[in-house]
Amino acid sequence: MLYYIGIGILVVVIAFFMAATQKARGYNFWRYFVVSIFIVGGIYFMLENLVLNPK
Repeated sequence: MLYYIGIGILVVVIAFFMAATQKARGYNFWRYFVVSIFIVGGIYFMLENLVLNPK
């Protein structure tokens, strides 16, 4: 359980920096923050699935 909490915090931190770089370009921070959470989370779960269940 603690592993997934740590991964969740890491995903939020990475998404924050992704959104902050978009805000520097003048885009909406919160929209990119939410989208970045889904993108980083999706990439993480795809990699985890690839490592744990190789075909």
